[in-house]
Amino acid sequence: MKNWQTRWDETINYLNTNFAAAKLGEHIESVVPVNLRKDISKELSVGKNPGKDGEDDPAVKSTKEQRAALRALLLCQRVYYSKLWAKKTFNPGNIVADEWVLIKSWKDASQKHWGGKSEKDILQGIGMFVIDPTATLADLVAVAKQGKPDGIGVLPGNLTLSRADKATRGAAETCYNGVIGWLLQSGIVSMRWVMQDTSPNGVEACNRLFGTGKPVWEGKTPFVVGTSTLPVVKAGHILHMWIDESGVAGWNGHWVISNGDGSICGVNNGEVNANEEEEGVSLGPVVKKAYTSNGALMGQWLSYGGKLWMNDRNGAPFRDANRYAHANLVEFNPLKLTNRI
Repeated sequence: MKNWQTRWDETINYLNTNFAAAKLGEHIESVVPVNLRKDISKELSVGKNPGKDGEDDPAVKSTKEQRAALRALLLCQRVYYSKLWAKKTFNPGNIVADEWVLIKSWKDASQKHWGGKSEKDILQGIGMFVIDPTATLADLVAVAKQGKPDGIGVLPGNLTLSRADKATRGAAETCYNGVIGWLLQSGIVSMRWVMQDTSPNGVEACNRLFGTGKPVWEGKTPFVVGTSTLPVVKAGHILHMWIDESGVAGWNGHWVISNGDGSICGVNNGEVNANEEEEGVSLGPVVKKAYTSNGALMGQWLSYGGKLWMNDRNGAPFRDANRYAHANLVEFNPLKLTNRI
């Protein structure tokens, strides 16, 4: 039977060996205080299956290598899904440790899913906690064009994620979650990055994760429909749009991925009907709320830019002929995200 220190050291070494570029084991040791390592190490025990000669029993599926991988995956989940690492924005400007993501039954649930899988399969699960250093902006666009996240569960605290997954995992009820799912699936970010804020909200949270970005259109400049022109946005760049008039509550606005040709991928979109126009300008192809892979950026932007949208006494929307919205459009290069790990 391994003592806790041997189990800890072997697991850290396993991570450092198999994920050397990310120095994954070293990072975990930088996060976990020394006085907590003994208790956490005990949680990593998965038993062993020795035969009479002390070697692995061939009748049992697991091997020493498989168990080493499983302990390493459990350690990543235990650390990065717990309040040791995970953060949460309760409201704009107020970020706290997220102590609710790691469910009480996390170990049993994880072992139920991974216990019978090979070392190779489990390494793909651990791989979600590091970026793919070969991932490109083109990879992000390709993933976004495959479809919206599957909507099965959420990303924070997900115990079954794998780099071998073919489809984007996670919730798709908000545009932001769609973008995060695509970033993770493409390998541009890891679960460590996602867990830096499990529910970002507001300017401060955005700046912590993304940086300040590059303005494509600034709110101080009126966007005159039919006259003003949006600059071309590079494929794979993230776009965030909002209007100042919406205040703090509406700042989150809309998030999409640029296809580089004036079209976007996005979920929870502003719907666009066939042949729809705004002041004589086409809003592009049909866009469904749930998902689009080729919607026109202009079709989404004009929900924000142009004359200010107002509501009449009956709640019906109309454009105020005398006021332009202070509409903002900012782009982010995902390969230059703040603290991308």
